[in-house]
Amino acid sequence: MNILVEPIYIGLIQTLISFTIISGLIFCGNIISTKFFKNYNNLLLNLLLSVVIFSQLLKIISFLGFFKEANLIFSFFLFFAGIYNLKFFYVLFDKNKLLIPTNIFEISIALTLLAFFITSIAPPSMADALEYHYGVSLYLLNFNEIPKTYMWAHSNLAGNGEFINSLTIFLGTDNFASLLQIFALSCFLLFLREKIQNKKKLLFLCIFVLGSPTLLQLVSGPKFLLFPQILTASALLLILEKKKIESSDYIFIAILLMGAVQFKLSFLLSSLIVGIFLFLKSFINNKINILIFSIILLVIFFGPTFLWNYNQLDDFNYRNIFTTIPPDFLSVLSSYRENYNYIYPLNLFLPNSIGRISSILGFQFFILFFIYRKNKDLNLLIIITFLAISLQYFLGMNEARIYYEFILWLAVGIYFLNDENINFTFFSKILLVQLLAVCCMAFYFALISLPSLFSNEHRDKFMKKNSFEYSAVKWVNDVLPDDAKVISELRSVSLYKMEFMPMDRLGFYQTKDQLTKYLNFIKERKFNYIVLKENSSHFLLFKNCLGNMYMESPDFKMGSRNPINTNIRRTVIIYEFNYKDLIDCVK
Repeated sequence: MNILVEPIYIGLIQTLISFTIISGLIFCGNIISTKFFKNYNNLLLNLLLSVVIFSQLLKIISFLGFFKEANLIFSFFLFFAGIYNLKFFYVLFDKNKLLIPTNIFEISIALTLLAFFITSIAPPSMADALEYHYGVSLYLLNFNEIPKTYMWAHSNLAGNGEFINSLTIFLGTDNFASLLQIFALSCFLLFLREKIQNKKKLLFLCIFVLGSPTLLQLVSGPKFLLFPQILTASALLLILEKKKIESSDYIFIAILLMGAVQFKLSFLLSSLIVGIFLFLKSFINNKINILIFSIILLVIFFGPTFLWNYNQLDDFNYRNIFTTIPPDFLSVLSSYRENYNYIYPLNLFLPNSIGRISSILGFQFFILFFIYRKNKDLNLLIIITFLAISLQYFLGMNEARIYYEFILWLAVGIYFLNDENINFTFFSKILLVQLLAVCCMAFYFALISLPSLFSNEHRDKFMKKNSFEYSAVKWVNDVLPDDAKVISELRSVSLYKMEFMPMDRLGFYQTKDQLTKYLNFIKERKFNYIVLKENSSHFLLFKNCLGNMYMESPDFKMGSRNPINTNIRRTVIIYEFNYKDLIDCVK
């Protein structure tokens, strides 16, 4: 059974399960903090710490070949711990702590968070999510191993998010990852609220953080980008707050930073800058302990991945310490632009079309020029941000959803800005227009997905219209026999009910040895059908391996939540596949 296409529960029940796991993670984070990090025992930091630790444990255990057993134990443990800890919601919504909206700013913030929440628990729709974010989690559950590097190019992009997400997929829910991230962002704002006495400044910071259009991308799927961004922003805030960093402080903050890298390799750049800052500030007071703890944490967080990658590759090099992504694939990723009509940095602020409005940052950055005042902490944070942006420009992806991290960083910097002469209300009014636009877009997505939360029939209708390649893969599931194993040119492989083999690895350079491993894997697993798009570029490669055409599909809408892109259509063809003579028939 695949819960993405045959859900066990309706969306609301799934959401309750996801919330229960979040509650369990907070409970465990509280226990760990109470025991080892008493100064960091609060809602946000307990959640961040627990997610990082559990995801890293699952990753290490998967390398040892016991993922299924660990997933079973962890998922039920967190579920029952979450039920026990549900009282934390009472604390969260205590009338003395809850901010009741009383003006246009507060109402806009509350409505935006509500729209983001509904969007986050909607059925999956984005292409990356339906390919490797859910696909890798399901593969781990089904085969008790990480996909081989030569088998699936995009699986090499998977991080710790796919491990932690597997817990709730096992329990029958698919909205945990996106819900976790918007919940963590809400906790981040609550964390700031506990520290900021100036209500006008707090409202400005909330609008500053929530008013970015790219948040629509970040909260609408299981791609773990927002969560590691909150990890690095929280780490920065803790570093700047501490005049002197003790060993326990260093360990806690370093765990957050190293955890961010494990969730997404692109955070290696920003975490490196913040990590150097942390190390230098800590090293002054306690040289020996800081060196020892640094080595231990590096071994725990990077050692297992290094050993796994080393055993996967014949031509191991220094880059493979962190990733097994093919070099030409890395090149494609680093040069990718959503708003390709504009040069950097204009592509971060100007969309190619109305349909790409969620691919821009917004204009919060420019407000900084008007509210800047001389301040040691703010100046230091601006320098750190500039260094991280410079590294990102030369070595990383230059997309708005990646750069949202720096909006959170600047929000931290503004938190340290204590100037009563700044008219925060005036600047809130300027940003309010942008927040209202984001709120309207978020409510559009929320409203079209709302019916899908109350019945699986409405969920199916929603996914046929909005989820990438859902209709095509569902048709393949329906027409193929139960014993089918498919090689798929369609990207949304997580939707298959049967065993699948992606074809994306063929789009990048492979040595003869790597191609042979790829083909041998197909032969060993006995993949007996192949799903190709109409006019497929891979048809000639496998032409001599194809048997009879099994079936040709009707014309399908590919699915998109973007109303401008909903009419893209495609036909797919299923062929019988001769896996027995595969090595000889491939040209």
